[in-house]
Amino acid sequence: MKKILFLVPLAILFYACKKDGVGSKPVVSFISYSTDSIGKNTDMLMITLNVKDGDGDIENLVNLAPIRNSRQDTPYIKRKMPGIGANKGSNVNAEVRVLLQSNDFVVGTVTPPKDSLRFGIYIVDNAGNISDTIYTPKIPFNRQ
Repeated sequence: MKKILFLVPLAILFYACKKDGVGSKPVVSFISYSTDSIGKNTDMLMITLNVKDGDGDIENLVNLAPIRNSRQDTPYIKRKMPGIGANKGSNVNAEVRVLLQSNDFVVGTVTPPKDSLRFGIYIVDNAGNISDTIYTPKIPFNRQ
């Protein structure tokens, strides 16, 4: 009986100190766009993301590629995630906003999106761990 009384508080202590399930691999998820559509006159687009990293060794860069007309025909570009920085070992769970200029999402060029655009996004941390690539929902292209 004494062993059980000793083990129960010990088990509770281990359970309370358990990590929140975020490992060393970064996790990125889409939250929102700053607008409900883009067009020839759209000069900026803000993408809001949730970024998690269990060991906090991510820097402030995100890799993204615009996907037009159901195919990725441009290489991934790096953009800053303001407010992240290197967290040196502390758990990261942050909402970040990535600002894109019109040349980042290829609007107003010779081949604009037929009807919509989406992005492939991933993050690499300092240890070389790569998040899963996520694909944002489509954002409509307004031809007016």
